[in-house]
Amino acid sequence: MNKTEALNIVVSLSQPSKMPCHGYSLPAVECKIGSELRKVPGSVCHGCYALKGNYTRFPAIQRTLYDRLAAIHDPRWEEAMIFLLKEMPYFRWFDSGDLQDESLLIKILNIAEGTPKTKHWLPTREYKIVEDVLKYRKLPDNLTLRLSAHMIDKPGPIELAKRLNVQISEVGTTKYTCPAPEQENECKNCRKCWDTKQFNIIYHKH
Repeated sequence: MNKTEALNIVVSLSQPSKMPCHGYSLPAVECKIGSELRKVPGSVCHGCYALKGNYTRFPAIQRTLYDRLAAIHDPRWEEAMIFLLKEMPYFRWFDSGDLQDESLLIKILNIAEGTPKTKHWLPTREYKIVEDVLKYRKLPDNLTLRLSAHMIDKPGPIELAKRLNVQISEVGTTKYTCPAPEQENECKNCRKCWDTKQFNIIYHKH
C-alpha cells in the first residue's frame, strides 16, 4: 500500500486549525448521544460548533464527512489508517462526530496498537460503547480516551472513568484548564489532552 492508495480508502484526514496534528472527523449530525443532547439547553452539544461555520457552510465539507463515515466500513480502512498515521507523533479522533458503534472503537484500538509511535486522543460521549468494549479489550498505552461531560459547568462521569481507567473532560463558562483561550485558541505546545496523567481537562465554552 502507498500513500495515494491509503488516502483513497480513508478519503482524507482532517486538520483542525487549533490542533498540532491531523484528525479524523465524521458528520456531527450522525452522533448518537450528541443528537439527543443537541435538543437539551445547557448541554455541551446544544449549539454544537460542528453544526455551524465551515463544517456546514460548504457542501464539499459535508460530502467529505459522509464519505469518511462510509469509509470506516471498508475492510482496508484499518490498514490504510495505520499506514498514514505510523510516523505521526500525535493524532486526534473526532474533531467532529463520535463513535458510531463497538466495531468502530475496536478498529481504533487496533489502529492505535498498529501505530505505537503515535499518541492518540479519543474524546467521546458514548460511555456505554466504551464500557462494553473494555470488558474484553485493553486500551493501548498510546491512546488517551476521555469521557466527555454532557452538561456545561457540570462534572464528567468521574466514577465511571476511574472504574474503566480512562480520563474525562468537561466544559466550563468561567473555570477551565485548557490554555487555548490565552494562546490564540490553539494548542501551541500544550499536549495535555493526550496525557493520561491529566485525568480531567476543562475546556472553555465557545
